Amino acid sequence: MNAKVELYGWEVSPYTAKVDAYLHFKGIPFNKIYPNAYTLARKIQPAVGKMIMPVVYINGKNPIQDSTIIIDHFEQQNPKRPAIPTTPKQRIAAQLVELYSDEWLPMAALHYRWNYPENYNFIIGEFGSNALPYFPKFIQKKVAKTFAGKMSGYLPILGITNNTEAALEQHVETLLSLLNTHFKQHSYLLGDQPSLADFSLYGPLYAHLHRDPAPKDLVAKHSNVLAWIERIQGNTSTENKTLPDNDQIPDTLIPILSHMTQSHMPLLQQTIDAIQQWAKEKHTGDKVPQRLGDATLSIEGKQETRYNLSYGYWMLQRIQQTYQALTDENKPDVDEFIAQLNGFSLLKEPLHNHVTLKNCRLYLS
Repeated sequence: MNAKVELYGWEVSPYTAKVDAYLHFKGIPFNKIYPNAYTLARKIQPAVGKMIMPVVYINGKNPIQDSTIIIDHFEQQNPKRPAIPTTPKQRIAAQLVELYSDEWLPMAALHYRWNYPENYNFIIGEFGSNALPYFPKFIQKKVAKTFAGKMSGYLPILGITNNTEAALEQHVETLLSLLNTHFKQHSYLLGDQPSLADFSLYGPLYAHLHRDPAPKDLVAKHSNVLAWIERIQGNTSTENKTLPDNDQIPDTLIPILSHMTQSHMPLLQQTIDAIQQWAKEKHTGDKVPQRLGDATLSIEGKQETRYNLSYGYWMLQRIQQTYQALTDENKPDVDEFIAQLNGFSLLKEPLHNHVTLKNCRLYLS
């Protein structure tokens, strides 16, 4: 008997979109539930530690939170036609896109959503109707404004200010242009089959940059990117294509990965340094602080101070584990691949501290 899978999340959530696309690809039947404020506070928060989404329940229990862990779980249960590549270069490429999409690209998503006034009424309506579906519109709007104030307040914390906004938009336009060139030749990021890379990038590009009203046609003007979004939303479970043989990486993907690493890796290096210093100095407990002081964000030559957030360390650690598991036979080929990516040489330096993720928090292990 198949397990009953329930996916709790909103349409405006990029991580929910990521899991939604993955489950469709694997052909796993599931019910999508839009949690209201009561469900978030009384069911989700006690179970996983925060009012957060997505959360997956299996047979009404065993809640799983975090899109990465959710996908890991179902990959183990459904190994046929893996979404996480089994060969090292393709696996590292997919994990790298996931790291960037989950941890760096949300800065752009939040900027476009909250710094363009045309989006305000749309997103207030989305938040209100999801959080309080049975309440009058004026109450929905009042409560949604509280959510909106909290979300928009993240912008300066993440380093998105008047000083960096134009540079951030330049970064996004370059990314979309590179993706448009790639998708002119390939159906998906790694070739002809969707993978973890596609589902991860699809999340913020669809749920934020494409779906929000402004800027108008930010994504849609790149016709090949729009076609890729539509393919992800199609019946990917019936496609019979496979990833390229011999662990090949499409040539047009290299500039995309390089663009991602050039901006993201310097920020991650500061997180690595901060966790190493904290681990040396800590006196009690193993819970890693969510903020480890401040870091310098650099985007297209512009710099700004922002919070140094610890979560990206855990995701980088996962990629390091892929690298550390290399055999002597395939290591030179992977090293050659890594050398093409700006700033990604830090992957080859072992991390001094190992962390685990539990109930939305990192712990030294």
